[in-house]
Amino acid sequence: MKRVVRLINSDLFLLIESSRLKFTVVDEQIAAYFLEGNPPLKQSAIAKKINVSTASITRFCQKIGFENYKEFIYAYRNALEEHTIDKNNVTHNLKFRYKELINTIDENLDIQDIKTVCDYIYNHKIIHVYGLGLSAIAGADFKFRFTRIGKFIEVVQDHNSIEMVSSLLNEDNLVIYLSLRAENQYVLDSLQQLKQQGTSIVIITSNHSEEIKELANVTLLTSSLQNTNEVGQISVQIPLLIIIDMIYSQYISMYRENISKWIHTEHAYRQGHNMKNKRF
Repeated sequence: MKRVVRLINSDLFLLIESSRLKFTVVDEQIAAYFLEGNPPLKQSAIAKKINVSTASITRFCQKIGFENYKEFIYAYRNALEEHTIDKNNVTHNLKFRYKELINTIDENLDIQDIKTVCDYIYNHKIIHVYGLGLSAIAGADFKFRFTRIGKFIEVVQDHNSIEMVSSLLNEDNLVIYLSLRAENQYVLDSLQQLKQQGTSIVIITSNHSEEIKELANVTLLTSSLQNTNEVGQISVQIPLLIIIDMIYSQYISMYRENISKWIHTEHAYRQGHNMKNKRF
């Protein structure tokens, strides 16, 4: 009974969204019907309307945590009513979640670890950033920022490339792994190989496990999005991007003079290069 009450009190639409990794094509078809806010009809009527079997609808309900369609449709009716009442509170709720996210990150982070990561970045001109899926977007942001101040950043974003690159690196290299969960075994195996090769490793994650701590020279802990109410409301890159903001700001503060010299040299080079091209 407690499980049913918990499910009914959850945001059903986000519960459906957060279960999508388990969905088949038929499940996606059923999910679309409810996510669009269509009328809560009888099971047989919905099955006929979207051309699926009633058994498929039952399996769909079970995949998101309900025993049967009766439980699900009761929660769905409540969700439709609450959605109408709460739609004006969306901005307020999102602001609260952002504050909660930042507070959690602040509690987890040690400023000395940020400074240590900045030292690693400063002492390595070429940096490889590992990130799969949406984490690769955060990697692209990292690349954009640090490329502008003289670093060569390579974002590696698929299993095969990560495995290949890892076999080539050594103690002269720095790898930064971006992942909220940091549970992908292919990547973890590659990091284990890198550790044996003496490569410096920084991991930015919400995973507090000892395995992650042992793999990395420095682990920067960010906030997770485990709460089903957060899934879909907050982009999964944001907890990673916040840490990247912190690293970049600290780096600029620590190495401002060196960065200014690099920018001045680069500017002079570009001017000279442009003048040379004009002559010819």
